[in-house]
Amino acid sequence: MMIIRKFAFILVLLMAAGPVFSSPRVLPRQQAARFCRLMVNDGEGRVYPLSVYARRLTMLICHDDHYGDYTAEQIFTGLIFFFDEWSREPMPYSRGQGRMLMDELHSGQTLRIFPHVQKRRVDWYAPTDKVPESVGLEHQKYIRESFARLNTLVQRGDWKLVDSFIDRMITYQCRFGSFQQ
Repeated sequence: MMIIRKFAFILVLLMAAGPVFSSPRVLPRQQAARFCRLMVNDGEGRVYPLSVYARRLTMLICHDDHYGDYTAEQIFTGLIFFFDEWSREPMPYSRGQGRMLMDELHSGQTLRIFPHVQKRRVDWYAPTDKVPESVGLEHQKYIRESFARLNTLVQRGDWKLVDSFIDRMITYQCRFGSFQQ
């Protein structure tokens, strides 16, 4: 009986400490890859898939194109949607640049994924940007609110709706960023 009590006590302690030993949350591979199909403007005029950005960032902070069993896309989306957990992860990034890039990503500064055409020019906005009044109210609202809505779906783990929402974002990019799907 004493052995069972000790075992139960140890089990309770381990369960309580569970988060300490757990891995940070990530999107499933399929959803992370789908999200990284979105295009991003790097601020220098270049536009490319988020998957390219995800690989570059992962190489800088992990010194590899993966971290454990996680793909670059899963790490990237983990940093976006589960930043608090990932910021505590003991990754081998060089203190300065890697941490700065993670913080910029978390703030939304580098996620210029919302294109808008005005006078034959495509400007790209991040969800945290102050969008000029010349951009219609409907587009301003979409740019401001899309990430919050997507985050709600991700936190709920509603992967079917996450897929659908990302697909609509890709359609938006194609329509207003002059891309073909």
